[in-house]
Amino acid sequence: MGKKLVRIFEIVTEEAGVKGRLALATKTGISMAKAAEMSDTEELISKLKTAANEILDTSI
Repeated sequence: MGKKLVRIFEIVTEEAGVKGRLALATKTGISMAKAAEMSDTEELISKLKTAANEILDTSI
C-alpha cells in the first residue's frame, strides 16, 4: 500500500542508517511498518519528505 512512504524510509536508512530511520519515525509518529500499511496520500508523503530532508540535511 504505502510504497512511496516505505521508499522514503528506505532512502533515509541508506543515507543516515538506523538512527536516521528512528529519527524519521519519531518526527512523524509513523513507523516503517505502519507506513507500509498506510495509503500513499499527498499529505503523508509531504510530511515524511519534509522530515526526511531535515534528517538528511543534519546527518551529512
